[in-house]
Amino acid sequence: MTKFEFERIQKILIKLRSFRLCEQPMVIPVEEQTQDGWVPYQQGTFFGKKNAYYTFKGRFSMPKSWREKTIALRIFTALGEWDNTTNPQMKVYLNGEYMQAIDVNHREVILETWDENEMDLHLDLFSGREEKQFPLHIQLVAIDPIVEEAVNDFATLFETWRAVRKFGGEALFYQKHLAAAADALDFRTPYSDAFYQSIKKAQEKLAACYQEHALTTEKVTAVGHTHIDLAWLWTVQQAIEKGERSFQTVLKLMDEFPEYTFLQSQPQMYQFIKEQYPDLYQAIKQKIQSGRWEVEGAMWVEADCNLTSGESLVRQLLYGKRFIKKEFGIDSQILWLPDVFGYSAALPQLLKKTNTPYFMTTKLSWNQYNQIPYDSFYWQGIDGSQVLTHFITTISEGYSPTPYYTTYNGLLDPYTVKGSFERYQQKDIHDEIMIAYGYGDGGGGPTRGMLECQKRLQRSLPSMPTITGNKAVDYFKRLSQTFSQVAAPVWYGELYFEYHRGTLTSIGKNKKNNRQGEFLMQTIEKLYAIRGFDNYPKEKLEKMWKLLLLNQFHDILPGSSIQEVYQQTDQEYAWLQEQGQALIQQLMREEDKQKASYTVFNSLGMLRDMPVQLPIADQLAVDMVSQTTHDGQLIVQVPTLDSLSMKSIKLKEGAHQQSVAKLAQQFETADFLVTFNQQYEIVSLFDKKRQREVLPKGQIMNQLIAYEDLPMNYDAWDIDPYYDQKSYPVDQIKEAVVVEQGPIRDTIKLVRPFENSLITQFIHFYHGTGRIDFETTVDWHLHQVLLKVQLPIAVNTLEATFDIQFGNVKRAIHQNTTWDLARFESCGQKWVDLSEDNYGVSVLTDSKYGFNTAFQKIGISLIKSATDPYLEADQGLHTFTYALYVHEGDWKQADTMKHALELNVPAVALPEIALDSDAFLSVPQKNILLDTVKKAEDEEALIVRLYEYYNRQTQAVIETKQSVKRAILCNLLEEDIQELPIENNCIQIDFAPYEIQTVKILFE
Repeated sequence: MTKFEFERIQKILIKLRSFRLCEQPMVIPVEEQTQDGWVPYQQGTFFGKKNAYYTFKGRFSMPKSWREKTIALRIFTALGEWDNTTNPQMKVYLNGEYMQAIDVNHREVILETWDENEMDLHLDLFSGREEKQFPLHIQLVAIDPIVEEAVNDFATLFETWRAVRKFGGEALFYQKHLAAAADALDFRTPYSDAFYQSIKKAQEKLAACYQEHALTTEKVTAVGHTHIDLAWLWTVQQAIEKGERSFQTVLKLMDEFPEYTFLQSQPQMYQFIKEQYPDLYQAIKQKIQSGRWEVEGAMWVEADCNLTSGESLVRQLLYGKRFIKKEFGIDSQILWLPDVFGYSAALPQLLKKTNTPYFMTTKLSWNQYNQIPYDSFYWQGIDGSQVLTHFITTISEGYSPTPYYTTYNGLLDPYTVKGSFERYQQKDIHDEIMIAYGYGDGGGGPTRGMLECQKRLQRSLPSMPTITGNKAVDYFKRLSQTFSQVAAPVWYGELYFEYHRGTLTSIGKNKKNNRQGEFLMQTIEKLYAIRGFDNYPKEKLEKMWKLLLLNQFHDILPGSSIQEVYQQTDQEYAWLQEQGQALIQQLMREEDKQKASYTVFNSLGMLRDMPVQLPIADQLAVDMVSQTTHDGQLIVQVPTLDSLSMKSIKLKEGAHQQSVAKLAQQFETADFLVTFNQQYEIVSLFDKKRQREVLPKGQIMNQLIAYEDLPMNYDAWDIDPYYDQKSYPVDQIKEAVVVEQGPIRDTIKLVRPFENSLITQFIHFYHGTGRIDFETTVDWHLHQVLLKVQLPIAVNTLEATFDIQFGNVKRAIHQNTTWDLARFESCGQKWVDLSEDNYGVSVLTDSKYGFNTAFQKIGISLIKSATDPYLEADQGLHTFTYALYVHEGDWKQADTMKHALELNVPAVALPEIALDSDAFLSVPQKNILLDTVKKAEDEEALIVRLYEYYNRQTQAVIETKQSVKRAILCNLLEEDIQELPIENNCIQIDFAPYEIQTVKILFE
């Protein structure tokens, strides 16, 4: 054995591979379509513009002397390129038949049979997302099938040797057989009889590797896959085209490799393919029916799971699973979210109640501080529901930012297979891993090389896991069987992602539009359930919901896409609002019209005592407390309004006169005594009712601070741990005045310039509520600067309570452990609370999700303004409101959720309508939130969704004055579970802590 035996054998493999092409490549002359018609293209000439489409055509004949060879079209733009997201991608047609796509990973189209006739070549080329020029080469090549087979045999075993050298195993065994094979090869006279005899002899030596070893117990399920972001560095339409090209390549390779199976998620992509490429869709359906193409994913899109509301997550699963069942006859079993930036602790219950028993991801391997200690485990949510979870352990040799990093765009080669099994943390109780292999985002999925390797790794080899499976759902079934017999590990609570924390804030307008859209959709459904059930616009509402769900994709809603994506979402959210308002107007009947009146609809499933703002001037409410605002509108204090009820407001001429006065250093309201410093920052906030100071000593309330925001890697995605080391106070004052003083609220106006930006706040002190709203408009023109507001709070607690979907979680506000340290920016849905035993403060927001908490402090991330991938991200106007709610007791006793919902869901005000109605549905138990009321998907029935959010077991009652015929407990897919008892039109229903319940109601 020589010292450099590995290098010697590697060199011989490279030499063998050089004989794969057995003839000189033949250049195929082509013409390019231009504005002036078809012109000859000189191959190798550089061309191409960003996001441009080109067309080429040519004719060629196969040389007769190549008849016994494997003939292929080889098409490439630059052999050295690697990034499939930026490189040109092409569609290849022969004699009018769409053959395959070409990308950086798939450069050859195998021509299955030799044809003596001249052939027409047509090529559609998409240049890619970057402004760069490239050459194009189009060749006909002859492949020696004997050499190719030998290369694949030799390469598989050589890579196996490399793997066992790295990860452990019988390295000398492989060295012996590879050396014997290398020594047998005779390259002196290529393609001679002696050459082919030497190849045959070498293959015999290699075959001994398989014959000399007993079956290994280590197994691999290898799932072909191509992860496609529905928007990111490209638009949705470009993603659809990426999908079409990739799927065509998959189908072509399926014809060549009968054992190749493939998994694709996201019903939205299937819907797009069905609409735009119906022939391809039918071909995919045939592969699904034959069992070659696996449909999984459960959700409509691979949605963000931090920002998306609870009801939106339900609709993701409802529409996703219904589509897969209707189109393909399959009940999707796996929530497939490999690339999402953290997972809400509400998800396990949603999966349990949609018959989705399995969950797969791998993203948490990117964590900055801590490795999750399990790869296969039961994940338990806030309500106690468990879902069988698996983190794919596919290693990435070329890119590994952490030692435990794994990928969902995996290779399939012996090194990856061996390393991925070694990386698996539960191999002591389960002897199988799953690998999702294939290039994503337009990279075409698995390659021929991967599939050739798979064929060989399906046979047992020493020290090497064997590929024994190829269906993801079957892998989970086997894992479930193993876990039924052992003490399986359990992870409790949220799966927090220690990375991409900036996605809670980037592109603020998008997050606000999404939240407003979510509540608008629920409001419309409630209105039609109450007043328009017979004309319920099911198809229109489903179309609107699906557009909202599409834009919750995990690179759209988080704010990590390019400018063109958000230009599109701006238009789509505007359309959503326009259509929503039109649907509301369609409900108004002629007999309800009455001038000098408004009707207010309480769309919340709870009692509401609220100020309602009406866009009118010079009028007052009759028999209700009202007040004119600084901008000439009317606020009316509407008395207690029942759940899902309406109340009319009669108006009379007249107006309260508001005057503007300079703001003094001290300002007193019904609830607070406020002291300002010279910059009109709040340095004391004294709670008059409870006789205590809200601020810790020496702190500033509502302190606006700008931080330099230069993340290490991903600009729009990340807020890194060092962000607070360089900060700039936003404390200049341009204007400080009192603009409202009335029976409902007092309002001050503060205007602060900051560099080239301007921040205007109207701070509303609502009398008798303990609530202060900070209505904020920012004209922002800074880049890579993070704007936060810090809210110091003088309460003694080491935990903060965060609102999440269908409940809440407590998080430590210290940094005692690395797990606590990593959670320096966390997601909250509508509120965060710090409370002592009998006193606390809640922070409410109407569109912000990123919070930092520390001892006696809550901070909110307001604007991020990254420059990559969107140079002008977050530039221009921002409007948002956050609020401080000072209360007795904890957040439960103080009805924090009620205040948060009132901030987020303004009452619907219908002009020139006079309507009064009692509660349509109500639940007297305060800890049960009646969240959703809609028409059933498949029946003339009402669906009511409620959830418990105090963490309290509860016997609840749904009350209605309607005559109830039947009430049926359902799952989230609206499938019947059991009849519920009814007494005097009251439906009795039990709740476990944090449980979501769905009830189908049929009225008489």
